[in-house]
Amino acid sequence: NRNFRKHILTLEDPVEFVYTEDKCLINQREVGLDVKNFDHGMRQAVREDPDIMLLGEMRDHETFLTAIQAAETGHLVFGTIHASGAPETISRIIDLFPEEQHQSLRTALAMNLKGIVAQKLLKSIRPDVARVPCVEVMTMNSTMQKLILESADNKLADAIRIGAQDGMQDFTMSLKQLIDDELIDRATAFEVAPSVDALKMALKGIDVKAPGIL
Repeated sequence: NRNFRKHILTLEDPVEFVYTEDKCLINQREVGLDVKNFDHGMRQAVREDPDIMLLGEMRDHETFLTAIQAAETGHLVFGTIHASGAPETISRIIDLFPEEQHQSLRTALAMNLKGIVAQKLLKSIRPDVARVPCVEVMTMNSTMQKLILESADNKLADAIRIGAQDGMQDFTMSLKQLIDDELIDRATAFEVAPSVDALKMALKGIDVKAPGIL
C-alpha cells in the first residue's frame, strides 16, 4: 500500500481494522454483511481482478481451499490461522481436511506457500513500548518443500533453525534478540520459550546445530 499501485481486496469475518488507502485501491468485504459466505465472496472477488487478497481467519477447509485456489490462479494471498508456531501451522491446515485429501493438499502447499509468520505479543520492559512481537519465520525453499511433501512435519523446526541464510528464525532466536535489545526481561522470555534450555544456551552464545534433516 505504501510502495505499489495495486488492487487489494479483503474477505473478513468480521472486519477488525479499516485500512487507509495510500497507493493501493483497497476494498474490504465482511462475510455476512457484504457477502453471504467465503465461497460466494471469493467468486465475486475474482471478478474484481484483485492483485492481492487478504482472507480473515481460516477456520475451516472451505476457507483454506478458497485461499489455495486464489494462490493457484496467480494472486498474492494473505491469511491468518491459530497455531502455536510456524511448523505447527502445516499440521493445523492439514487437519482441516479429510485424510484422503492430505497428499494433494501437501502438494498444493509445497507449490504455492511462500512463508509462514507466527507471533506472540509480549510485555515490554521499556516504558515507551507496551508490547513487542516475538516472531517465528518460515520461508519456502527446496528443503521445506521436500519435508512438506514427505509429511516430515516433525523436521520443520530443525529446518527453520538452519535456514537463517534464507531469512528464517525460530522463537528462540527472536527471544534472544528481544533480550539483547533490552525490550523484554529474561523471566518473560523463559515463560514463553518453546525450550528454556535452548534459550539459555543461545543467551550464552552457544549455537545449537540442528541434526541432519535430509
